[in-house]
Amino acid sequence: MANILVIEDENILAKNICDALGFAGHDASTVRSGEEGVPLAESDNPDVILLDYRLPGIDGLEVLRKIRESGVSAAIIMMTAHGNIDIAVNAMKTGASDFMTKPLDLKELQLTIERVLEHRRMSGELAYFRDRERASSTADQIIGESEPMEKLKQLIGKIVATPALAAAEPPNILITGETGTGKDLLARAIHYAGPRKDGPFVHVNCTALPDHLVEAELFGHVKGAFTDAKSDKQGLLECADGGTAFLDEIGHMPLVLQAKLLQSLESRIIRPVGGTREKRINVHFISATNRGLDEAIEQKEFREDLYHRLRTLSIHLVPLRERGDDAILLANHFLTTHAARFNIPVKGFTEKANRVMTDYDWPGNVRELAHAIESAVLMADGPMIRPEHLNIQPTTVQNSSGAGVKIAGGQTINIDFNGKCPTLDDIEHQIIKSALEFSKHNLSRASRLLGISRDAIRYRMEKFEKQKGNN
Repeated sequence: MANILVIEDENILAKNICDALGFAGHDASTVRSGEEGVPLAESDNPDVILLDYRLPGIDGLEVLRKIRESGVSAAIIMMTAHGNIDIAVNAMKTGASDFMTKPLDLKELQLTIERVLEHRRMSGELAYFRDRERASSTADQIIGESEPMEKLKQLIGKIVATPALAAAEPPNILITGETGTGKDLLARAIHYAGPRKDGPFVHVNCTALPDHLVEAELFGHVKGAFTDAKSDKQGLLECADGGTAFLDEIGHMPLVLQAKLLQSLESRIIRPVGGTREKRINVHFISATNRGLDEAIEQKEFREDLYHRLRTLSIHLVPLRERGDDAILLANHFLTTHAARFNIPVKGFTEKANRVMTDYDWPGNVRELAHAIESAVLMADGPMIRPEHLNIQPTTVQNSSGAGVKIAGGQTINIDFNGKCPTLDDIEHQIIKSALEFSKHNLSRASRLLGISRDAIRYRMEKFEKQKGNN
């Protein structure tokens, strides 16, 4: 049921509208003039306002303007006996949700009301999710008191304070760091603390897009561009217009697409697949990678000119093992979050649990820590989390000269510097071979596991086969 205000000076029409809306389950009231309607709209804040264009005193367009200036969020449907295009255009520009001509079809009116109510509901949900994301993506969510994190927070403050981020061609930012260090969180913090916070934040995972669809997903496509292109589709970069495009794992973008991305970065112009029309975009590009792009450039898997274009500003996130006691701060934060989420009365960690977390290297960084604490909260059998609840199994060093590294399939690479130690190529070969076996020779999955491209896997396996043949 919706609360509907009808501003209509024809008594019979107003009564018929209210009766029809009441029969449909809505709560409708009516006034005869804009002078009555504006203050009532402000005090009652109805869901929908049906507004006649020709009113005694101020006309409907002026009433519409006053209601919008007052901040009332109601959906407003303008009604007029004069089907004038100029009136309709002015009404929509001033903030009307829809426009109907008299004589009214009451069934059509009800359908129009249902449509604007659905749009209003969806807009409200979108605003809710945006507000929730904004609240969880502020710089305050970056937890840490170590020197690297204090420097990072200062750098974020400096970056978001510059008016350059609001420019038509803002400086591109490249975030580097190991997997799980919080590159996504940092990108969102920059967006929501900066001048583009009210614009969209579009996360593009370059490793999650199918190889044959990456270009169409990024730049869009026109109907008939390829077999499955049943209609025109807006690309992700166009969706980010006015806001931020976060190109996650940019180091694994297919080489053939890098030239087109570079052109868009330089010109701020995109063209959909199969299309001839170009569109200018106003987008802030933030990229992230856990891959060493210098090595990728040497291996001809990443364009050097694109690399320099991406890193106008560069930010490196240090791994958790280099952040001192930040692991304990983060662990307590995650404990509070997950204990409340699951309604489990866990209070904290024992001293032994804290020592275990401090001594552990956290190869998966903050992401691994978050998952470990979530699991520990669920496994806890009392108010305190003990070491066994953490389920941390650090690599066991065999002796001062060597160690055993376990990989998928139960295989172990033994590294003994006093004995017969495998070469780096041998280790790389074994790891790639193990990843392919684990993924059942699915190149895309293996590349995601190893953090390298499909082409890089092919190149290395061909190199190993040649070395084997030469031997």
